[in-house]
Amino acid sequence: MDTPTIAAYYRESDPMKRRALLDQAAAEGENTRENEIRREIWEARYHEQGENGGPADGFLKFWMAMEFNRNSGNKWFTGTKGARREITKELNAVKFHEIREKSSLHEELLYRECCHLVKLYMDLCATDKSYNTIICGIVTMSQESAKAKLQKDIYETAVRLPKELKMEEELGLITRAAREIYEVQFPGEGSLPE
Repeated sequence: MDTPTIAAYYRESDPMKRRALLDQAAAEGENTRENEIRREIWEARYHEQGENGGPADGFLKFWMAMEFNRNSGNKWFTGTKGARREITKELNAVKFHEIREKSSLHEELLYRECCHLVKLYMDLCATDKSYNTIICGIVTMSQESAKAKLQKDIYETAVRLPKELKMEEELGLITRAAREIYEVQFPGEGSLPE
């Protein structure tokens, strides 16, 4: 069971506000081992500096590498080997496998961070005007069309791509998180296809 501070941590999208909530949780003295692991994951996720001087989201960067490589089987020069290499590079940059292999608690908290990533991506898509428009950003999509586009993107990125690249094990936490967050975001609509 999360404390109110940790619940707020998983709802927050701003990296520095998340860090402040993590520091507050540590000061409150509850779940010290879990908070140490959360800090380790936070530092791996936000270790790079962004263009604005603040921390860049390494998890969002590897999600975007997955997005970019969704149709890698159709690309002449990069293909699936290039896609695997690029995604693995981004996963290594955030110490994804290194953290996951430390303990079951590390894996559980890394999974929660993956859920946060998928939710963040879905929220960004829902609020991005260019994502929800057609014809050079002039005509806004209907709510149903925008939802269908998001559902398709989540499926192709988090479910289909790992299978195509034979990276089900490496990206299993992402696939599982996408399925869970999808069902939370779209209740009563079933789950993502296999």
